[in-house]
Amino acid sequence: MANLVKCKACGYVTVEGKIKDVCPACGVPAKMFEPYQDSVAEKRRNILGLHLHPIIVHFPQSFAFTLFILAVLSFVAPPQLDGVLKCTMRVISSALPFFLILALLTGFVDGKTRFRKVTTPFLKKKIIFGLSFLITSIVIVAVALARQLSAVPEMVLFTMLTILAVGFSIALGLIGGELMEAKLSG
Repeated sequence: MANLVKCKACGYVTVEGKIKDVCPACGVPAKMFEPYQDSVAEKRRNILGLHLHPIIVHFPQSFAFTLFILAVLSFVAPPQLDGVLKCTMRVISSALPFFLILALLTGFVDGKTRFRKVTTPFLKKKIIFGLSFLITSIVIVAVALARQLSAVPEMVLFTMLTILAVGFSIALGLIGGELMEAKLSG
């Protein structure tokens, strides 16, 4: 494994020799770097280095937010756009549960790799919020496909469900952000 260095100011870790004049993360002089020994086994580091969960998790988050925006727009958009908006909402709604399942699966792999178990308090919260987000997404699909979003009450229900989905997404992001600060054991 390559020699690593760590910025004393911000904790940024990189390969020795990659730093020019300043830390690319926080901008302090390169002299602020010190040798760093990675405590994570190389196999675990390689799995975590793929960043599968952080990449996959952005799809359902952006889909939930996009559905909310489209739902709100459908109340004020000109009638000519109504069909396009509703069709787009049905397509994104249909994809949302599949990407949530992928996010949950990669989250399990990431949690097991990073913390060696998925029963830590934060991971339990993430599982509960993730499953709630998944159930909400399935209800969103049911409303979008069964009712075709043609009446105002259906659109109000759809909009409320997207608000709930965005809320779960935000909660998951906040917990995930806190987990980013967790130190990994070897």
